[in-house]
Amino acid sequence: MPERNAKVRRRLAAGKLHLRICDLRNLGPRAEDILATVGIRTAKELRERGALEAYLALRRAGHSQSLNLLWALVGALEPWPEGRDWREVARSPARLPLMLEVEARDSARASTLQAAGVLPGRSTQGRKNRTSLRRTQPAGEGTWVPGLPFEGSPKKKNRPSGRSSGATPRGARGR
Repeated sequence: MPERNAKVRRRLAAGKLHLRICDLRNLGPRAEDILATVGIRTAKELRERGALEAYLALRRAGHSQSLNLLWALVGALEPWPEGRDWREVARSPARLPLMLEVEARDSARASTLQAAGVLPGRSTQGRKNRTSLRRTQPAGEGTWVPGLPFEGSPKKKNRPSGRSSGATPRGARGR
C-alpha cells in the first residue's frame, strides 16, 4: 500500500514546501494569531517546539485554559503532516499522560515562583480558600449576608402588586 501524502512528505523534506500553521489540521487563522504572540509563526517552529511546550507557553501568556487547544496542537503534529482530529486525541490513551505533564509543569512552575516570592502562598489544588470568602466583620443594619433572607429589600417599582385591568390574559397574546 502506498504511503499517504508521499508527495507532500518529499516536498517538505526537500524544503520546497513550507506549511503555515493554518494549513495544519485542527488549526486555523485564530490559532495562527495566538501562536504568533508566543513566537511561533510557522509550522516548522511549532513542530520544533512541540505541542505541549506551545500549549504551556500560551497558558502562561493567558491565551488559553482549555485542553481542547492542546488536543488540537497534538493532533496537528502527530502523524506529520496529515494530522489527526482533535477529538480522536481527546479520546486516545495519550490524553492522560498529556494532562499529567501539564499539571506537573504548572505545579512545578507555581512552586518555583512561590519560592522566589513572586506568588503568595496557594491553598490546596490551587482553588480559592472558601473560609477567606466569609465575612469577618459583623453585618450592620441593612447589610445583606449570604444565607439570610431578603426581608428588608424594597419591592420592585416596575411591577405592580396586582394585575391591572388593561393586561391581556396569557393565552390571548398574538391573537
